Amino acid sequence: MITGGEFLTSRVGSEQIFTPETFSEDQREFKQLAREFALQEIKPNKDKLELYDRELMRGLLRKAGEIGFLGIDVPEEYGGLSLDKVTSVILTEMLGYGESASFNVSIAAHVSIGTLPIVFFGTEEQKQKYLPKLVSAEWLSAYCLTEPTAGSDALSIRSTAVLSEDKKHYIINGVKQFITNGGWADMYIVFARVDGEKFSAFIVERDTPGISIGVEEKKLGQKGASTCAVTFENVPVPVENVLHEIGKGVEVAFNSLNIGRFKLGAADLGGLKAATNLSVQYALERWQFGHPIAHFEAIKKKFGDMLLRTYAVESMLYRTAGLLDDSISKADPASENYFSEVAKAIERYAIECSMCKIFSSEALWIVADSALQVYGGYGFIEEYPLARLNRDARVDRLYEGTNEVNRQVIVGYFLKKALLEELPLREAVKNIPDLVAGKLPEFSGPLAAEMTGLEIAKSLAVLLFHHTLTKFGQDIMNEQQWGELLSDLFMEIYAVDSTLSRVQQHLDSQGHDEIRLKLGRAFAAERIPNIIHETERGLRSLLSGKSRQEVEEQLRAIRSHMPHFANLFQLRSDLADELYLQGEYWL
Repeated sequence: MITGGEFLTSRVGSEQIFTPETFSEDQREFKQLAREFALQEIKPNKDKLELYDRELMRGLLRKAGEIGFLGIDVPEEYGGLSLDKVTSVILTEMLGYGESASFNVSIAAHVSIGTLPIVFFGTEEQKQKYLPKLVSAEWLSAYCLTEPTAGSDALSIRSTAVLSEDKKHYIINGVKQFITNGGWADMYIVFARVDGEKFSAFIVERDTPGISIGVEEKKLGQKGASTCAVTFENVPVPVENVLHEIGKGVEVAFNSLNIGRFKLGAADLGGLKAATNLSVQYALERWQFGHPIAHFEAIKKKFGDMLLRTYAVESMLYRTAGLLDDSISKADPASENYFSEVAKAIERYAIECSMCKIFSSEALWIVADSALQVYGGYGFIEEYPLARLNRDARVDRLYEGTNEVNRQVIVGYFLKKALLEELPLREAVKNIPDLVAGKLPEFSGPLAAEMTGLEIAKSLAVLLFHHTLTKFGQDIMNEQQWGELLSDLFMEIYAVDSTLSRVQQHLDSQGHDEIRLKLGRAFAAERIPNIIHETERGLRSLLSGKSRQEVEEQLRAIRSHMPHFANLFQLRSDLADELYLQGEYWL
């Protein structure tokens, strides 16, 4: 069965991946509809939304519900559209053109972690009762997992649920912290320990006695969104509002988070495009030293980098969306456990979901900072858009599990797949003697050198993983510096593999395309040498004595066979010139 992480051991370009170039006509129309909504409804209200206008926010969410935006992932029988994950990404990305992270986080929390737990794990009665209200925005939902003493370590929650004497209710006590939509939600997905032990999930309606809402947090960014504590004091929740099964709340929590992480990447993609477009327009109009600042090479470098990061994030996200849709399609709709099967199908690609979250949030932080730098002093002024964009972007590395936690998720899943031999990692290590002897993977076409270099990088990364497991075994999860290094290497490989595969597919179907060819070559020239360098550094730090000497000899031989990459400096400048010609991100 196809599984997550296969990009590490499969040959680049060996399988078709989903890309934006292959959108269906319906998806293209949906993209246009979502962009129009962002430009006509959200963007004109972005400043008012920042003032924490509850009625305006709810009104815009209701409009989004009328169009169907809140029901993409919800079955039609409950008022939803039951569309694919590709369309879900399109919507989330396009909302970025509204330039309101406050709106985006409010709708995202509602439709993903606020609604999907019921879609995946709710009973038929729960779905009929709650999903139509959520799809229309008659009710808003919030996800209550984080506590004052349980952030990244979500399993350490202290909230409790005790069955009442008449066995008709669970009595919930606890405090939830930093709850998005907490101040205006009509219902909450709440996690608590039954009898202090069994991690479980509950649907709790806001008007239940014993619920109190804390003051709104004064945040660095996303000031128009509701973020507050929610306290539960002897709150009686009907037993029929248990979500899934007692003791199985972990399945509810983390399967919902997989999609939440993935969709956060889509929101970041919208932010990347917004930051790029805003700063390009400014750079072409701002004159210094007798020229538009866009003409200076230092500025071209920034825009070349923005374009590369945005294209890579876009390639990763839509590839992952395609993988999720394919995985979900194998679940049996006739099964009474269909939605649980869907959740498991999504978990199969938890690696890629976490990678999308990390890579996109860190790319947005870098691109937003570069865009502010292009604005110069004006970027620091609240009257201009980059100050807010930078403040809003910072939290994305904290949401849905910090990036540090997500890196451990990635290495944890790779460890599991290695132990269960779900991936042919041993076979990949056996390729090293061939690389030493100069027997390199053979590719044809204009990206042959880049693809060869990537396959070498994959083999070396797997070699490092092999030696790391040999030394630490399953204790690698406690060796977090090594875990982060491995996660970063695997993530970089996924980014390059997705980018090169997308470019190659476009060239195969459309013929020569100089700009896309330059995108592929530039991203490979920038990332592959760094992957190899970090892998070598890891091997030298990990090994000693005879083992290190043997690996050093292997590395020297492999390095002598490495293909040459294109001129990154010139490529970045050329890409910036094309971006100026287009006036905005156009790919």
